[in-house]
Amino acid sequence: MKSGQIKAPRWATDLPAAWSDEHIKIVFDHFADQIDNQIQNQLVSQLAVRYAEVSQQLEIKNRQLLRSDASRREAQVIALLGNWELNLRTKKLWWSDTMQEVLEIENPTDTDADLQVYFRRVHPDDLARNIQIAEDVFKGIAPAESQHRMVMDNGRIKWVHIRYVMSYDAKGKPLLVRGTIQDITAAKEAEEKLRIYNDHLEELVRQKVAEISASQMATLYALVKLAESRDDETGEHIGRTSEYCRLAATKLWQREAHPEKINASFIENITKASPLHDIGKVGIPDRILLKPGKLTPEEFEIMKTHTLIGYETLAGVEKEYKMNAFIRTGMEIALCHHEKWDGSGYPNGLKGKEIPIAARIMALADVYDALRSRRVYKEGFSHEKSAAIIEQGSGSHFDPLLVEIFLENQQEFRRIFDNSL
Repeated sequence: MKSGQIKAPRWATDLPAAWSDEHIKIVFDHFADQIDNQIQNQLVSQLAVRYAEVSQQLEIKNRQLLRSDASRREAQVIALLGNWELNLRTKKLWWSDTMQEVLEIENPTDTDADLQVYFRRVHPDDLARNIQIAEDVFKGIAPAESQHRMVMDNGRIKWVHIRYVMSYDAKGKPLLVRGTIQDITAAKEAEEKLRIYNDHLEELVRQKVAEISASQMATLYALVKLAESRDDETGEHIGRTSEYCRLAATKLWQREAHPEKINASFIENITKASPLHDIGKVGIPDRILLKPGKLTPEEFEIMKTHTLIGYETLAGVEKEYKMNAFIRTGMEIALCHHEKWDGSGYPNGLKGKEIPIAARIMALADVYDALRSRRVYKEGFSHEKSAAIIEQGSGSHFDPLLVEIFLENQQEFRRIFDNSL
């Protein structure tokens, strides 16, 4: 017989053959009752065992939940993290004990959990934004988390971080909004101190960079001015051409000409780099540089090399300071400021837009100042005569757009020259 099967009693298998059907029915009914009782007893036993197992598991889970809830509460207290719930239909607000601590509500009562109590704590400058958030919430619009200031009874400012979670009913209408409130005052104070420190540090760095830059530029200007003074009696040429270049570049920027190149940085770079345009003249002998008469073809070829000398000098510097915009602008100016719009200039015969815009600006500035200045080989021209020569050179010597800008602003060019005298 298989395990778990119920064996019929012997008397049930030894029934007399003469028994009537009624007797047999009574006997088997009794047998069936015994079977039912045995099955029920087995089921009850199994259920009792299973119930004990489930009860034990539930007890373990409950202990875990209690520990978890206790840990959560402890963490909330440590982090000053309170939680709250607002019924959007009844406008009933509930908040936790920790939230009361955050709001510093002493001797709390059942009526303290109220929106008006909360709004009375909000900083006046942040009140309008908080009211707008409340209005959005009642419309069913889930707000993003926010940070704002609260004002305590003693006037002390406290920063809080609010998070929101919306709940909706089966029809999609807003039902509840739950969230947390956390005191982040310490973090905000540390953040503000760090910002002030960083601002101070950035200012110190800017000052040091400015001091170094000013020192370097002063040294550079002194060297360039020393070289320039060889053929410039006043030595003011580099200062004036720098101002001309700033003026012309600024006017181009205002016209939005060459937007891919001209910006605030370009204007600053060309202003500072323009004094380098003739730095190569240090390599030209005095007999040629200071010759009062017209240069011979051979002498002029030597004079033209000052563009290459200046470029190569700056290129050597650029190797040490890769991608330095100031140096690269100086290289363009030194090499190309004697190129002409029609391609008849030197040293490479560049034409039109092949000439870097910085060099085109420098060409006009250099010629205007040279025309107006007294040299060993000539007297200075008037502004009117110099301006007429510049205008005649439009499209041949100079970029037509730059000549147009010069003529529109010629009184400012004139003022720069006259003020240096």
